[in-house]
Amino acid sequence: MNVTRKLFYLALTGCCAVTAMPVVAQSEPRDWYVTAYAQASRLNSSTFDEIGNANLGTGLKAAFDAGLGLGGDVGFRYGNGWAAEFEWNWRRHELKSLSGRGSAAVTEGDFASNILFVNGLRRFVRPEGGWVPYVGVGVGWVQEIDVDLNAGASERAWSKQGDIGVQLIGGVEFPLADAWSLTADVRLLRLGKQELTAEEGVTGRLAKPAYNPLSVQIGVRRRF
Repeated sequence: MNVTRKLFYLALTGCCAVTAMPVVAQSEPRDWYVTAYAQASRLNSSTFDEIGNANLGTGLKAAFDAGLGLGGDVGFRYGNGWAAEFEWNWRRHELKSLSGRGSAAVTEGDFASNILFVNGLRRFVRPEGGWVPYVGVGVGWVQEIDVDLNAGASERAWSKQGDIGVQLIGGVEFPLADAWSLTADVRLLRLGKQELTAEEGVTGRLAKPAYNPLSVQIGVRRRF
């Protein structure tokens, strides 16, 4: 069992345990909110095959630098500790290294995604007020996930649309003046192994690179 899978099950167990805990005076205003956030992301190395005319071959292993992401959400707090939100997320991981038979031809690349989520959150409002911890689960629809493995000036891309992923969320909201607050959370996304078809400069496909990033993000929230 790899590290990402261990973290996934650990986070899932934590979400279930915290949700089952009794909560005292679980009450807050019912309102809408919007959030904008920036994200730092980590993506484990991945082994995959290139099947097509890029001549990269099989048994390729890619490692990635720390990724950067941007996103935002529109949500509604129900006043009883529960909230729901619609989230957009974009993130990109630059290629750090690629090893394998045809890897010497690759000069740069990246692994990126654009995903829409519907999230359900359990907020733990404290009687004394102040900061609010929360956990949640989201289901995401992949608008696009793509890999670029370029050779010099030759751009080569493989992509996929329409997959479904799951993310686990754990974080804290810190109130500021008036209707503003800061959010800080950890999110573990699982899309699993992807079958990406040729999009630009190549034919064929990339067989099963894995995409299971772990991210930390800081956001600014406005309530209405």
